[in-house]
Amino acid sequence: MERDEAGRILLASGWLARQPPAVSAAVMRRARPVPFQAGEHVFHADDAPGGIYGIAAGAIGILVATGGRAPRLAHILRQGAWFGHGPLMTGGRRALGFRAMEPSVTLHIPLAALDELSRASLEGARSLAVLANANMGVAIATVSDLLIARADRRIAAVLLRATGAAQGVPPTDAEGYRLTQAELADMANASRQVVNRTLAGFARQGWIASGYQRIAIRDAAALAAFATPPD
Repeated sequence: MERDEAGRILLASGWLARQPPAVSAAVMRRARPVPFQAGEHVFHADDAPGGIYGIAAGAIGILVATGGRAPRLAHILRQGAWFGHGPLMTGGRRALGFRAMEPSVTLHIPLAALDELSRASLEGARSLAVLANANMGVAIATVSDLLIARADRRIAAVLLRATGAAQGVPPTDAEGYRLTQAELADMANASRQVVNRTLAGFARQGWIASGYQRIAIRDAAALAAFATPPD
């Protein structure tokens, strides 16, 4: 994917699409495309500070590791999402790890360029704060999903969040979103057996269709209603 095509995608959806034209143009001037192969790390937790990445195609997993534990998959970001703003806010090292879940294309903005943008105008600084707030929203949604006590409802909520289907994020393949049952089990804090049984039930309802490493969302509204029943 060429830089201009990646730029058009990221200007059409997600954080950058909602920013003032002057900020969007300034970001695009500093952007360069960076592709990643499936399984390749964008960066690890505790890596040196760096810039942000916007996902033009593919999917990038967020890996969380605290208290000396091994990194675990917590969420999957998809087309239109931006990540990696932490060092700009804190001046510190990377707090999270990010790994390509499938072949992906990103646009990278170096840390120095972000610092320049934030100092150049109040608009630029505000736009970067909006990005930080949006990504805090992802963290809140992740915690909220994990607080759902019933496993099948929790799996439905995580499935919607990790695919982006409820927000209209398109899959990269006609067969559905690239997502394995093992990955869904990790993110939903459930066993693979429970995930397998739950997905089979969703398929019988006509809400999803699943294949090899793919899940197609057929009825996002029904999944959302199931995940959040009325009090």
